[in-house]
Amino acid sequence: MTDIMIKNNGLEILDGDFTTVTEIEKVKQHITVALNTFKGDWILNRNKGINYAHGFRNTTYLENDVKKQLTAIENIRSIDNFEMFFDKTSLTVKITAIVNTVYGKIYLDEILYTQ
Repeated sequence: MTDIMIKNNGLEILDGDFTTVTEIEKVKQHITVALNTFKGDWILNRNKGINYAHGFRNTTYLENDVKKQLTAIENIRSIDNFEMFFDKTSLTVKITAIVNTVYGKIYLDEILYTQ
């Protein structure tokens, strides 16, 4: 399966046509989308997304919620070496992990701005 490439919060177009992603690049894109979707933001499924608001009060909840969103992504087998750091001053969350997919490993190193 293929997906339309998202780049800089927009659809990537090359020579008048959509650019697509497959396999591991598709999984990477789905990870980025999952980590940047706030619970209730997606109109078609209000339960989809991470509940950062509740997670700020309970970092264990936030960590479990992030893992739950990641493991729900198609073609992800497991997540290893997961670490999450929450900076209350800047309201950022840094997530590092090794994501094992059916296509290989993805080394996740993301900083999320949750404001």
